[in-house]
Amino acid sequence: MKHLQRMMLIIILLPLMLPTARPLAAAPFSGRTGFADPRFETIWTRTDSEAVRSGRTWYWGPGPWFDYAEYYADSPNGLRTVQYFDKARMEINNPTDGTVTNGLLVVELVSGQIQAGDFSRSNFRCADVPVAGNPRSANLIAPSYCQFTDRATFPDLYRPAYRDPERLKQRVSTTIDINGNLGERPDLARPETTIVQYSTITGHNIPQVFWDFMNRRGKVFENGRVTTGPIVDWLFAMGYPITDPYWVRAVVGDAERDVLVQLFERRVLTYTPDNPAGYQVEMGNVGQHYFQWRYPHLGMPWAAPDPVTPLIYASNIDTGSYWELYRANFNGGGQRITFNNNETVAYSWLRSWNPNRQMLAVDSRREQPVYRQVYLLNSVAASDGEQASAATATRISSVDMRDLWYYPGGPDELISKTVNEFNPMVSPDGTRLLVISERVDRPDLMLWSIADTNSLTIPSRLTRDQPACHYETPAWSPDGRRIYWVSDCDGYFAIYSAEPSYRPYSLRNNLVGFIAELSNIRKLSTQNANDRFARVSPDGKQIAFASDRDGNWEIYVMNSDGSNVRRLTNHPATDDAPTWSPDGRQLAFASDRDGDFEIYILNVSDGTITQQVTQNTAQDRWPLWTQ
Repeated sequence: MKHLQRMMLIIILLPLMLPTARPLAAAPFSGRTGFADPRFETIWTRTDSEAVRSGRTWYWGPGPWFDYAEYYADSPNGLRTVQYFDKARMEINNPTDGTVTNGLLVVELVSGQIQAGDFSRSNFRCADVPVAGNPRSANLIAPSYCQFTDRATFPDLYRPAYRDPERLKQRVSTTIDINGNLGERPDLARPETTIVQYSTITGHNIPQVFWDFMNRRGKVFENGRVTTGPIVDWLFAMGYPITDPYWVRAVVGDAERDVLVQLFERRVLTYTPDNPAGYQVEMGNVGQHYFQWRYPHLGMPWAAPDPVTPLIYASNIDTGSYWELYRANFNGGGQRITFNNNETVAYSWLRSWNPNRQMLAVDSRREQPVYRQVYLLNSVAASDGEQASAATATRISSVDMRDLWYYPGGPDELISKTVNEFNPMVSPDGTRLLVISERVDRPDLMLWSIADTNSLTIPSRLTRDQPACHYETPAWSPDGRRIYWVSDCDGYFAIYSAEPSYRPYSLRNNLVGFIAELSNIRKLSTQNANDRFARVSPDGKQIAFASDRDGNWEIYVMNSDGSNVRRLTNHPATDDAPTWSPDGRQLAFASDRDGDFEIYILNVSDGTITQQVTQNTAQDRWPLWTQ
């Protein structure tokens, strides 16, 4: 009998000469198709570059489409760099050792446990995502990862490891349906499905058709040249099998098909006899599946253009005494979208590749006239207004902050009372909010989780150990590794940056979460003047802000490290509150240069005013275009 035995594998990746030059990127909403790290490109190029692929099936996918710094307890600051491809995810847990892995994504999808560190997990729920074929909305018949949970091998404190008996030389005819029921289809027991390997490590059988694919040889790019060898090291790329192979019925394209599937620790293999030769066995779209599970609010970046956000601004044109929100029509005015008895001001977007999941984060006095509170307006409200059918505005601020904690008895400062909470900045992955909160009788920078996302972050007061200053206008770097804010700790408002550092916290029911802290705090402003309204560009390279350093409020930009400060406006009026266009080439800002505040647009390259967006006798302020 043939058995698979355990082996240890460490991959150390060395820089290679690449056949094509690709831009690096570290931003999920700007240039997301570039590689976040050259080590990722090295692995992708080895198997999937056109120099070697020659029309064969993808092992990773046509290219990356999302990168971020995700939580991982054993990485520096509790963050690791990850990048998603159709077929998998690459990750670097420790940037200094040169090791790239691709994660136990299938184990997480089946078990419902996110690997939060080398030895820690956070429980959510198994993934209701089809293991083969189209997404669920166009594939109502295929079983999801949940249907394999009771037939898969993964670490579980509450049950023994599941194992299948050895079935060497038998053909695969067992089916599994969308309800998890097993059946038999003798007509599918083809010769190529004969079991030829049995893993004694996990207790599962591998058919000939998959074993041949795992050990296939072909062209690869190594050491700066094209050569021939094993296309993948299957243990590195796939891991051990965690289920036996099963036939499923799935919608693939526009037709129902029989597909043989087998789940491995890192990948899913599929065999579709109806496919053309060379594409009958393929890596399943595990990267897409995992992204849909972990970020259900972000849509499908592999199938959609970058999100487009409208220009929103606040105006008193219809109220006379308080701000309501308007969607700019670029014809001198805008469409009113909020209708309340007290002010509402927009601050950030939860951007999504699914337009129906895009939300607008605002602070408003609509329920408590004395207090600003944080709300999320859904896509209907942000597009058609709060009076439209299906429009919603969900209050995120909680009277009792302990409601937001996942364990009894949170810290004493998170007391039960209504307070001012404002400037809600959504993280680029849409799972967290940076918020200014006066819960301890001073404006502090806090980090919250957003409901209905797989965020592991416990609400944290980030500036608890900082001076009792006024904090305002937080911002994120696009990769989630730095945050920015403004405070008056030195007697004038200045721009600061820091790295969020996450440490694990054991919760009840064996859950693990992360508490956030600030590390490597830097003051970016160098003038004894007021610098306010800091906003980070979509690519993370620049900060736009308003400053009175030259005698009156003007618009400036600088590099994200505080260098290369450039003044963009030069007018005796007040210019403030800049916000970036989605492509990072323009800024919208407010100015009273015509006698009352209006919204204008300028080019970042040279400061040229290209458009006056509003034109009326009211006060139009606080524009928001993108993050």
